[in-house]
Amino acid sequence: MWPPSINILSQVMATGGDLGGYAVGANLYGADVFSLSDPAFAPTITTSATAWQGATVLQVSVPSGTGSPVLICYTLQPAALPGQTYTMQMRIRNVTGSTSLQVQPVITWWAPGGGTFSPSTGSTVTLTGSPTAAWTQITVTGTCPVNAAGIYLGVETAASAAATCSVQVDGWQLEKGSSASAWTAPGVWYPMFQGYMERLPSSWSFNGTYGTVAPTAVDAFALLSQKQLADPLTQEINSHSPRFLYKLDDPQGSIGASDATGNNPMAKVAVSKYGAGSLVFGTQITAANPTTGVFTGSSGSVVTVANTNPGTFTPGPATYLKLASAGITGPADPTLWVRTLAFRYTGPTITGGAYLWSCMDNQRAGGSPSGSLIDVFLDTSGHPTMTFGGPSGAGANYVAGGASNCADGNWHLLIFGYNASTQQVMFSQDGSVAAFYGSVPSTYTPTGLISDSLGGFVDATNGGGTTANYQGDLAFAAEFADWNGIAGSGGAGITALYNAWKSAFAGESSDARYKRILGYAGWTAATSIQTGVTTSMGPAAFGGQDAVSALQAVVDTENGAHFVDRAGAINFKARSDRYNALTPAYIFGENAAGGEWPYEDIQLDYDPTRLANQVTVTQQSTSQLFAAQDSTSITQYFPRTLTRTVNSSSAAECQDAADYLLSRYKQPAVRIASIKFHPSANPNLWPVLLSLELGTRVRVMRRPPAPAAAIQIEAFVESIQWDMDDKGEAFCTLQCSPVDLTPYGLFAAWHTTLKTTVASGASSITVSNSADNTNSLATQLAAGTQIVLGQNTANQETVTISAVGATSTGWTSAVITLTAPTTKSHTAGDLINEALPAGITDPTTWDAASKFDSTAFAY
Repeated sequence: MWPPSINILSQVMATGGDLGGYAVGANLYGADVFSLSDPAFAPTITTSATAWQGATVLQVSVPSGTGSPVLICYTLQPAALPGQTYTMQMRIRNVTGSTSLQVQPVITWWAPGGGTFSPSTGSTVTLTGSPTAAWTQITVTGTCPVNAAGIYLGVETAASAAATCSVQVDGWQLEKGSSASAWTAPGVWYPMFQGYMERLPSSWSFNGTYGTVAPTAVDAFALLSQKQLADPLTQEINSHSPRFLYKLDDPQGSIGASDATGNNPMAKVAVSKYGAGSLVFGTQITAANPTTGVFTGSSGSVVTVANTNPGTFTPGPATYLKLASAGITGPADPTLWVRTLAFRYTGPTITGGAYLWSCMDNQRAGGSPSGSLIDVFLDTSGHPTMTFGGPSGAGANYVAGGASNCADGNWHLLIFGYNASTQQVMFSQDGSVAAFYGSVPSTYTPTGLISDSLGGFVDATNGGGTTANYQGDLAFAAEFADWNGIAGSGGAGITALYNAWKSAFAGESSDARYKRILGYAGWTAATSIQTGVTTSMGPAAFGGQDAVSALQAVVDTENGAHFVDRAGAINFKARSDRYNALTPAYIFGENAAGGEWPYEDIQLDYDPTRLANQVTVTQQSTSQLFAAQDSTSITQYFPRTLTRTVNSSSAAECQDAADYLLSRYKQPAVRIASIKFHPSANPNLWPVLLSLELGTRVRVMRRPPAPAAAIQIEAFVESIQWDMDDKGEAFCTLQCSPVDLTPYGLFAAWHTTLKTTVASGASSITVSNSADNTNSLATQLAAGTQIVLGQNTANQETVTISAVGATSTGWTSAVITLTAPTTKSHTAGDLINEALPAGITDPTTWDAASKFDSTAFAY
């Protein structure tokens, strides 16, 4: 904490929200302030003209009937020292008229392994409710047991609440000692490290009379490095907690399919009562169109089914996968389920039906099954269709949303399910979210199912006869209960499952990929993730990698940074974070009068360790190589290579990455190997050093004796090391990397949008401000410049500027006079830009006046 205070609570707790950085109305659950009475589980910051101090209070609800003792407002954030006595004080009042509530202050100690020690409680007070109620101070003192693991403190009910009331808290303080001192606002608590204890080695000195422990702690990355990732499709499926997942990627010769979830036994290969067909594991993924007809979400093998009379209603021999042999007979809950299946039909033209999946009960009438059933098949148009019905025979056929002719030898994904409570059937082909049927009668609910068969129509009511046989490949048969996660939110889960299956999420941004990997790794704690500059990643290829390696690959593509910050949150920084950091947060040097912060020692390094003058970037999805080299640097320092794999879908971005890395590393730069500070000797350094984070830009000044010139180094903090001992000494040592040696350039054609709609024949137009609205528009567009009105619209036309109206700094619109009237109408919001060369339609990627790499291009 800085500045130090006897009040060891956080600022937001102690001041009722006046300090601490939280807005009025904020729920303080994330600030470690909780409530077991309030339905929101935490107090909210509320304005009050009669706050005990400041202008805000913490307010909680105590509903009628709340028992006793129930914690109304409490925290478990402070650390407690065993054997230490603590005193807590708090101002409290009830602002609901015609009510009263009995409360008492409490301090309780956590026991190791769970549970609590006997609490310490203060005097019970009765809070008489009134909008203008006076504040009541409550106080409690307690001594931390020697074997306690933690503390929680606050106020609790002392009797059941007879009526609902609102309780407000302000002026909260926790201090060491046996009596309450005058309340004071605490300083700022700065986190230094949050992580996980890994080792607790102990040692003894002074003839065994003085024991010390040197704990080893690790951050979140150490744990995430132990998490192994599967392929993107398997990870996406697992994120919905499947009941079963038969990937059907079992090796050749297998007698059944294994459940990847481990929830169910092997589903065995079975044979029709008419004889065997063919079902073979271990087939490689292929398609009629090997470019667009395959899926890339998993690289495993698939199962191939080749039964007789495919696509016809002629009964015949067949081999299929019998899920009932694994104990699966229809959905676990017939009222709420989702299933998936990937398939590729390779049979002849369908004249009857080609059944992919069939389930039924044991009812039979008129020579056919007559009760509950779930059948998925391709009809004579090749469209996926589901027959769905209940035990009375009531049911219907549903054609998949987005249905197309799937008898094309290419892969397709079906996602289908049923929700009795919302009366919906969902059936999607290839990610279509126009896949919902409503008002489905409850009589359609398929109860009593006794069979579940993949790869054909298997009649469980006549001993396993087969017809409408299937020919082709199958993969990824799964079932879920997570209707909301898949079908909810407009079918966002459908889209995610399809994208995972089809393209392994190719085309998503680097920040989206980073968040996705964290989610798959099970990380649900705090994050700070910037929007990445790489907007189109290649296919995710993290199967078999640990989570940290997968995250690092994203960072390499983005050319950003990631780290676990002082508070334990995982940070992802875009490459723009550093090239937009133009000024230092702090200046370190001996000129204290000039605002510099002093250091004790500095070690500079200037060597060729990080030189690179032959750079090769490999595009991960294609293995194409992109090279950049600098002959001058090669002559000076001999060849020095650098290689990097970049998973961007853009070849241009891969080349830009090579060019940037060359410009960054082709010449040596002065590095700060270490710079050491001594805050225990200079306490003013504490808030500076405690606020540093990795990636902070700083300036370091070194002024050797005359006539040597002063040394100025612009750098980014890369490492922060704290060294403290039991004598009160504290040192902080930083390692810093130099900022880029050359400026960044971002190039684009001049572009903006039309401010107001114009009709054909207009001789002037009004445009919105462009990216540069500091300089006048006339300095950006000269008379005679050609611009395009309505770029990429049907009314696109090229005109010539006659004159540009006057503008001033901060301009939001400008008038441009044309040499000839427009020949077409144009709508407000249409894109206006410089004329582009043939084949270029995006003005953000080209500039007629600038040449790439005349400065270091910030890809």
